[in-house]
Amino acid sequence: MIKIGIIGGGSMGKMHANCYRTLQNVKVIGVSDIRQDKAKELANLTGARVFSNADELINNKEIDAISIFLPTHLHKELVIRSAQAKKHIFCEKPFALTVKDAEEMIKETKKAKVKLMIGMVLRFWPEYIEFKRIVDSKKFGKLKVLKCTRISAPPIYGWDNWYFDPNRSGSAALDLHIHDVDYIYYLLGKPKSVYSLGKNDKKGWQHICSTYRYRDMIVNAEGGWDLSKSYGFMQEIRGVFEDGTVLEYNSKNQPLIIYGKEEDKLVDVPRPKVDSVNTGGNISELGGYYNEDKYWIECLQNDKYPERVTPEEAKASLEIVLKEIESARIEKEILL
Repeated sequence: MIKIGIIGGGSMGKMHANCYRTLQNVKVIGVSDIRQDKAKELANLTGARVFSNADELINNKEIDAISIFLPTHLHKELVIRSAQAKKHIFCEKPFALTVKDAEEMIKETKKAKVKLMIGMVLRFWPEYIEFKRIVDSKKFGKLKVLKCTRISAPPIYGWDNWYFDPNRSGSAALDLHIHDVDYIYYLLGKPKSVYSLGKNDKKGWQHICSTYRYRDMIVNAEGGWDLSKSYGFMQEIRGVFEDGTVLEYNSKNQPLIIYGKEEDKLVDVPRPKVDSVNTGGNISELGGYYNEDKYWIECLQNDKYPERVTPEEAKASLEIVLKEIESARIEKEILL
């Protein structure tokens, strides 16, 4: 039995708590949040105990692993404290606000010989898993064009408006757009360079569009959370292959479809049989998060370090986004 402590009872804390309670041989033992109502909500959901503060939870001897769902500027402190307490750690994305902080977190977890996984969930999202499988198969030839989009209404559900403070969230460029950046890196490896344009204001980079330089391939991504409230959330991916086949998915209105030379085909996407839940955030579908948490728990159960997303890979994705922000700031292409 893997015994979990959750720090942070917001939308992501509730999402993962729902996943943990559906998995076998895992139990949420304790929860902590400065908002007592949020902590009690997760405790009632999981049967866990409410801890008065994060340190009390981290140092509880019964707990094997800590799951951190806090604003990004708090990740470093809580990851290092958890590592020093010899707890394994799952931390929501983005890894950190700076590459230096991520490197320190990796150093401390390695020193403590504990496992660390960052929540790069698109690597576990059913449609994106199938997209990668089809790309890797080369059944339609090489991928020649890739477009990723992730746009939404402003995340007004965040505690203390932390999403709109770039010193706490890194803004949409880092908190939202990093999903697609990491998936592109996972799919294609590190680009040679990036050129970005963005919308920047006192709330940080609210919208960003980037083009990545790969050999013989057009790759770009768009991310932003400055759309009207009525728009909601949309993630989309489209690939054009060497033979002209198009592979496309849009979370608002289209399942994963292959537009082939002779006929169109709906892709049969394997997905876990779990219900959707209202977490108060912009996504209610558990599937990708369930796959992610299942993988994490299995790593702990089998005493294996996560390989599907390593801390070094999460750091690399962070570095790419930060280079994009710099490119948008100076309006020039930047080598990676």
